[in-house]
Amino acid sequence: MDKLAIIDQMQLSKNSSVLILSHFAKRAEAGGGPPQDIRDYLIPKVNKLYYIEHPFLYSDDHRSSLTIYEDGMVKNLMFTPQIFGPGITIYIIQIIITWYFLLLTKTKFDLCVALDNLNTFTVLPLRKFGLIKKLVFYTIDYMPKRFENKTLNNIYHLIDRIACYHSDNIWILSERMIKARKQNNVDIKRSAPSILLPMGANLSEIKILPGKKIHRHDIVYVGYLTEKQGVQLVLKSLPKIISKIPDLKFIIIGQGEYEQKLRELSNNLNINDHVIFKGFVDNHKQVNNILCKSAIGVAPYPPILNNYTFYTDPGKPKLYLGCGLPVVITDLPAIAHVIQSAHAGLIVDYTVNSIAEALVTLLSDDRLYNMFRKNAIELSKQYDTNSLISEAFGKIN
Repeated sequence: MDKLAIIDQMQLSKNSSVLILSHFAKRAEAGGGPPQDIRDYLIPKVNKLYYIEHPFLYSDDHRSSLTIYEDGMVKNLMFTPQIFGPGITIYIIQIIITWYFLLLTKTKFDLCVALDNLNTFTVLPLRKFGLIKKLVFYTIDYMPKRFENKTLNNIYHLIDRIACYHSDNIWILSERMIKARKQNNVDIKRSAPSILLPMGANLSEIKILPGKKIHRHDIVYVGYLTEKQGVQLVLKSLPKIISKIPDLKFIIIGQGEYEQKLRELSNNLNINDHVIFKGFVDNHKQVNNILCKSAIGVAPYPPILNNYTFYTDPGKPKLYLGCGLPVVITDLPAIAHVIQSAHAGLIVDYTVNSIAEALVTLLSDDRLYNMFRKNAIELSKQYDTNSLISEAFGKIN
């Protein structure tokens, strides 16, 4: 079934009006994550698309925005001033901003895709009064203990339950989210139906290089730099790896609050000549090009209690696969076992010795590496972003 037929199944036509609500860490014109993927998928398929995005508290751009697309082109773009303040105050202001933007549009929406429970909660009155025909609550992360503050955590999960009960459908990245919600007092029978929409890679934008043209001893990480991403473990393993692979390079793409500590660790380990900090790369095609030239992608998630990666479906392993990279990954997300079973990567313990051994094996054994690379490319075909989105649209009630 082609994609347009699936769009027709849920009674969306070229003349439909669609609203997308999201939060962002980094504002991205193309690519960048689930909200941008949904936006880019729908732009050529509907005449009118309204895209509202608000900054997370840690974003370096504190403006909310409304972008209106007509016939695939940007018709209007509006920004609020930079807004600062306490977290709760900011989120209340963002609710007001959403309502302000929606009043300006004077539009009834055939579909609204709201990413996260707060955005979904914000537009529930519009669904109640018929201004939104279908409401999809898109859950891209979920943790039973979202906040250390018990009161804030209870409020967060109350909003989540309300969003679950009053949406038409829920898109989830992982089946683990359903189990976690059930354990967190969400009545699954009362909740809207959940539809699995895992992370993927936009394969049409990736040009895999022949094996002879890659940098055989380059390993790469892409993503936000926090302690929970485990990049520090790779840095600590480099001295062992370099002793056997002297021309090794470790490329780190991304930025975050943990970046300075990673730079200090690299300096203290005296491995700066082998580590390249690229920072945030806003051109997604450039990110793909860097990955495609590399040999191995790393996803060393620490086994930290309440790590959101356990409940979600991280995007970086899928992106690595799509670029032809075998993946070295810890046993935290469910995708790790899929990758290892397909012989497209290796699961490692969260220890220096384990990750060093796995990386040295793949970096030095050409026959094994070529087999894993071939399997990674084949496995990635199951995770093409546009195909996954198309399938999810086809399942909306």
